[in-house]
Amino acid sequence: MKKIKYLAFILAITFSSCEENDIPNPDKSSISTDFGYENQFDKFLKREFVTPYNIEVLYKLPDIESNFNYTLVPAEYEKSIKLANLIKYLCLDAYSAVAPAGFLEKTFPKMLVFVGSFGYNDNGTILLGTAEGGLKVSLYGVNELDETSPEQLNNYYFNTIHHEFGHVLHQNIPFSADFTQIVGAGYIGDEWSTAWGDNESLEAGFISDYSSNQVSDDFVELISHYVLSTEADWAATIDQAGDVGGPLINQKIAIIKAYLKNSWGIDMDELRDEIQNRYANLSSQDLDNIN
Repeated sequence: MKKIKYLAFILAITFSSCEENDIPNPDKSSISTDFGYENQFDKFLKREFVTPYNIEVLYKLPDIESNFNYTLVPAEYEKSIKLANLIKYLCLDAYSAVAPAGFLEKTFPKMLVFVGSFGYNDNGTILLGTAEGGLKVSLYGVNELDETSPEQLNNYYFNTIHHEFGHVLHQNIPFSADFTQIVGAGYIGDEWSTAWGDNESLEAGFISDYSSNQVSDDFVELISHYVLSTEADWAATIDQAGDVGGPLINQKIAIIKAYLKNSWGIDMDELRDEIQNRYANLSSQDLDNIN
């Protein structure tokens, strides 16, 4: 049986120019709050995402925000409501509980786009998410959402979110060059999707196959996998990485913890505990509530 590898991220950074008199006012939101007709979900998104965090959620798949390289379908209304509630509860509220005031407003990507289907590539990989310049993150496969499966939630949506958010952080404040030296020339670029067999990348000191793409992806993949793992699961992963991979990953995590604390005032273990407590209580949440 052919093994399918998941292509989790494609980073497409776009550039634009503007006239001198088009310089945006830094005190004014770049997100329009003139929504025209608003259904109850639109009002919920305005109240819970736009007003507190300046984050716009697009769930109707407007053409201008679509990826024309794939045949895609819009996200279902009910699934979009669930995913929005999940992002608020498991991510935004978790960061708000441990981060300094104003952290999310300043740093979190400003647009989330929900896409109903996955993007299927010719090489057998599946597109789970895309990001553009740290401002926009698209989440694919929303119509497959299963809120009862933390593993599916992480693999399809939350690894993408934490990964891309990590990129925003290190692009604003670079991490130590010491991180780059831990595996040295071990990064393999585009070969990451075909180079590794079962567990081989972990034993080489990479938390995922995609971590071996480049040093910045290694950095953010570690953030994502760490905060989305329970303490017991993380310990098992380090044990599985073996005598070579385990110590390499531990060295990287030590640098990341110091970076998040010193650069952003965030205790990575507190963040993980907050996120994991929310996963443990997920069944008590009404994910259909938009009142």
